[in-house]
Amino acid sequence: MAWKTVGNLTMLIGLASLTGPLSAHHSRAMFDVDVLIAVEGVVTNVEWKNPHMWVTLDVPTADGGTESWGFEGSGPAAMVASGISPQILKVGNRVKIIAHPPRDQSQRAGEFMGMEIDGVYYARGTGSNIRDTNDN
Repeated sequence: MAWKTVGNLTMLIGLASLTGPLSAHHSRAMFDVDVLIAVEGVVTNVEWKNPHMWVTLDVPTADGGTESWGFEGSGPAAMVASGISPQILKVGNRVKIIAHPPRDQSQRAGEFMGMEIDGVYYARGTGSNIRDTNDN
């Protein structure tokens, strides 16, 4: 009976050690989830890959140049279910993205919660209904 208990405890400890890496994948620690920003620009790249799609924008700067911003979305299937598909979101589109900004302000990346393309608003594939920033 003692060996059965040891075996069960070993199995439980082994399973518990796997849950840390699994939950780390969904960490939002790099984003300031208490803040929303609106970023407008031209789509330069869209990656429809699991586990999250990624969109890159060229965003105008105050000095007349541009800087590249990247935004992480939900998985491709969830994005398509929300209406954002490869037929809608294309390189060259001018879009407005509502996003949680990075905590490290030197990074140009965000967790996007919603997107406006050609005047039509699309929520992030996980059911977000955020349409504007906290500033309004």
